[in-house]
Amino acid sequence: MKKHLFPLGITLLTLVAWLIALPHLPATMPIHWGANGEADGFATKINAMILTVGIMVLIYFIIAFVPRIDPRKENYKYFSKTYNILLNAVLLLFFFVNMSTILQGLGYNVPMSYIAPIMAGLVFIIIGNYLQRVRSNYFMGIRTPWTLSNETVWKKTHRLSGKLFFIGGLLILISAFLPDGYRSVIMWGSIVLCVAIPYLYSYLAYKKEMNM
Repeated sequence: MKKHLFPLGITLLTLVAWLIALPHLPATMPIHWGANGEADGFATKINAMILTVGIMVLIYFIIAFVPRIDPRKENYKYFSKTYNILLNAVLLLFFFVNMSTILQGLGYNVPMSYIAPIMAGLVFIIIGNYLQRVRSNYFMGIRTPWTLSNETVWKKTHRLSGKLFFIGGLLILISAFLPDGYRSVIMWGSIVLCVAIPYLYSYLAYKKEMNM
């Protein structure tokens, strides 16, 4: 039960914040911002609340139920602490996104062009620190046909991925203080590299393991 306290508590706190702020929010409010910090996506305040809180509720149910239905559920006992830390980090990111959205709607000048990459960078760094501890499963981690087929390939790929996510997180964090053009390129470049390189590496590592 203890592992549910943080995700459930922060989700309920977010919902309460929305309900308190709702009467004071404009009918339409921003829910997405570009790299320059300008709002480029809008929704009614009710839809904004349902969407942003709904994502957190979904993450909570993932935390609670995925380990029970994963075909490799036995492996979760070996990285249950890591599993909770990683998903709670994502929940914390969405909590700050929600608070920023509410504050923007209330008329406060929230510098999203700085806050978004800082929050995203910190989450990437946390993922990088813990990724190599994730054991083989069908939900979390670098799940390619080759990592799921070979335990050694899984471990090697996640060792590399952890370093890439850490470096990518640092770059995204630093990009918050760079001009808009650099910020967007660094953020998306880091995300692509953190996905593409491990995918390719897992294939090459599998071929090497199988002497292909």
